[in-house]
Amino acid sequence: MRIGLFGNILKKFETLGRVIGRIFSRKRTANACLGKLGEDLAVDFLRRKHFKILRRNWTFGKGEIDIVALDMSCDVLVFVEVKLRAKGALIPGYFAVNTKKKNILRRTCRAYLRNFAAADIPHRFDVIAVEMCESGSPEIFHYENVKLF
Repeated sequence: MRIGLFGNILKKFETLGRVIGRIFSRKRTANACLGKLGEDLAVDFLRRKHFKILRRNWTFGKGEIDIVALDMSCDVLVFVEVKLRAKGALIPGYFAVNTKKKNILRRTCRAYLRNFAAADIPHRFDVIAVEMCESGSPEIFHYENVKLF
């Protein structure tokens, strides 16, 4: 009798665990979709400013570079971090790139330079903050040459 009761309780916890797992996986998927939307908007914005997009979502270890581009106006390799936020968010996109994130990005950018470009090539780090208004229209802010290196 005790084993049967314990078995029923265990089954209820397993069911609860599956439900919670589905909720969190949906949230991750929704965040990934929003992130891709922000990156797509940033790519369109950069192309209009005559940037050539070289790579998107390049990963190395725990780090990821959202966009690697070439600024055709000055022949500079540009690493871009994209942050999508609701307009009026508590922490704007620019400030969401904190010291920990910058350290990870620095290592990832250096790995990119080692693998695909000469380390002495002119390069910089930019942040693009995409703010979504309630109407659904985006406002894009481009912060060039953010201190990273």
